[in-house]
Amino acid sequence: MDREITEKSQRYFMTSVSMITSNGSKGQNVMAAEWTMQISYEPMLIAVFIHESSSTLKNILETKQFGVNVASEDQTNSVNIAGGYSRKEIAKLDISNAFKLSKAKKLNIPLIRGCIINAECRLVLSKKIGDHVIIVGQVVYIRHDASKKPLVYHRGKYFRIGSPIDSFRQEVKINSDLFDLFSKCANGKFVFKCVGALIKSKNTLLVIRDTEPSLEIIPYFEPTRGHDYYDSLKRHLKKSGLLLSLKPKPFLKRLIFKNDQRIQRVNFILFHGAIKKIPSNFKWKLIKQNSLLRALI
Repeated sequence: MDREITEKSQRYFMTSVSMITSNGSKGQNVMAAEWTMQISYEPMLIAVFIHESSSTLKNILETKQFGVNVASEDQTNSVNIAGGYSRKEIAKLDISNAFKLSKAKKLNIPLIRGCIINAECRLVLSKKIGDHVIIVGQVVYIRHDASKKPLVYHRGKYFRIGSPIDSFRQEVKINSDLFDLFSKCANGKFVFKCVGALIKSKNTLLVIRDTEPSLEIIPYFEPTRGHDYYDSLKRHLKKSGLLLSLKPKPFLKRLIFKNDQRIQRVNFILFHGAIKKIPSNFKWKLIKQNSLLRALI
């Protein structure tokens, strides 16, 4: 690969910045690390990538413990000092106007106050990968400060997190009967995921016939996690008495159902189909007369 292009492209990754603290026979130390991430929930594991000549790495390999201090947006000065100097040059944590320290709860390491996260870790793995060494620590104690916001690093500069970006969902107002049906199926899920078939004929869609017209909806079901949607839908339709040709290419509809003050998020994975003859438990329904049908096409 072209080295110049590679080096420029690398700057477009975005990361948080952590300050990795350690202790050892040559004293306490701190370094800045962009490549820091949680890699497991249970047990909780954090990975950090460190250059093999680092004084921090020597401390960690000696003591088998380290601290992960995720910098907040008002800690650029601390991060610059942690990343701009070597322990071989100066005892960075002794710089009086750079760091405010606190004692760890479980381990013999310093922690840095004012961070969004402080985690105490025991070393479980170290391995050289490329030009860095990955160290993985199991968290033995962790705390966070909800009043803080993380520092973001991108293209050699620091940034703050901006305002949230809404995840677009099409809003659909539906009747209370239909809302109750989907709410019951969702059973408290933040997003109810379902799979359905769209069989269209001119200005109508095929729906399941119901004694209550307000409950008539396209054939759909809640898929089993880890099972192929297309194959599962074909089996579901066959059990329902629908013999049709189903196109294998799906499309997604991300909807938010509303009924008065109630809302329910629903994701539809839909497959187009065609049918020659419909069984008695299905019917054609005008699309324009139903807000949900209009949203699905």
